[in-house]
Amino acid sequence: MPYRLSAFADEISTDIQVQMDHLLDNGCNFCAMRGANGKNVMEFEDFQIPMLKSQFFNRKIRFSCIGSPIGKVPITEPFEKELTRFRDVCKRAAAFETKVLRVFSFYIPEGDDPSKHRADVIGRLTSMAEFAKGQGLNLLLENEHGLYADTAERCVDVLKSVNAPNVMMAFDFANFVHVGEDPAAAWPKLKQWVRDFHIKDENAAGQVCVAGQGRGKLPEILKEALSSPSPYMLTLEPHLGKSDGFTTLTGAQCFKAAAEALHKVLADIGAK
Repeated sequence: MPYRLSAFADEISTDIQVQMDHLLDNGCNFCAMRGANGKNVMEFEDFQIPMLKSQFFNRKIRFSCIGSPIGKVPITEPFEKELTRFRDVCKRAAAFETKVLRVFSFYIPEGDDPSKHRADVIGRLTSMAEFAKGQGLNLLLENEHGLYADTAERCVDVLKSVNAPNVMMAFDFANFVHVGEDPAAAWPKLKQWVRDFHIKDENAAGQVCVAGQGRGKLPEILKEALSSPSPYMLTLEPHLGKSDGFTTLTGAQCFKAAAEALHKVLADIGAK
């Protein structure tokens, strides 16, 4: 059952020393770089990146991906601006010594039929995939509410249509639950593309909760996935701060709860 543990460490703290301490304390040797020192990864000055990278590397923490916000903008906005940002974040991936970028599939205007924007979404993601291939980079498409690929059907549509070996998927259990999809039904449709699981769950009240306590079917899906020889990244993304029982806790405390729940799920399914 091969897997590696990563996390969006900016949910722990803005302070990277605190981030690194809690990553290692909770068994994570990888970081999905989304933000540090109060800045999003897109806002880092060029001179800051080598310093940030060396601090993580000195603690033997590597970067599983750049958790970019690329594609998390309205599809109605001109693509050139987002393509420029995308090219910039590709440089950042190289600087952080990771070959993986998380991307999104663009917000669809409320009330619009998503099919109206299908060709534009696929065209944009195809352009991004082609550029990334030239840079030796892989893209991870994440499912998220309000974007074109927020359902399993449209995720499959995008992945098949772009049809690029360097475009895979980050499977987010809670995000599927949030749009009314059963993750257990989504999994067999998407598993050929999944390389990363975003570890968060959602309960019947619509609140994010720790792994195994919601409707995300994490134990069942992870048990099947981890029974294969393919290596998966498991990326903790707690998002617990607004949920019942967590609103008074620090980011580090929420992260610890999320990590402990994941370790319990992994132990229960016999993952090592």
